[in-house]
Amino acid sequence: MDKTSKGLWYFAHPYTATDAEGNYVPAAEDANFALANMRAGELMKRGYNLYSPISHTHPIHKATPDFLKRHEHDMWYHLDNEFIKETNFLGIILAPGWEHSKGCLAELDLFKKQNKPARHYDNCLSGIYDRKR
Repeated sequence: MDKTSKGLWYFAHPYTATDAEGNYVPAAEDANFALANMRAGELMKRGYNLYSPISHTHPIHKATPDFLKRHEHDMWYHLDNEFIKETNFLGIILAPGWEHSKGCLAELDLFKKQNKPARHYDNCLSGIYDRKR
């Protein structure tokens, strides 16, 4: 692990999953949670300090029956947007599939408005980026 990493990155990962009829698919969201955690761990092993909203909020979402019953997602978008606006993130790291995710696209837009860089997960793993800050 690179001990010289400074600052905090935001890890945007797809989460919401719907079927062909537009119904939410909780099992697919659970799978996205597990994948986000695995990918976040890989980034952390490479020296990235990051906030992973899926990793940090999915347990609350799943533990609150009202959120599940209402298929609550807008509240989480609002919370994530507040984190982006109020935290001095270095930039955003985009997980595979980001381009098909309403949430990831909105998050990327906020980072662009702040003139902060976007990196792609695979490039972070391959060592393309210098992690020394």
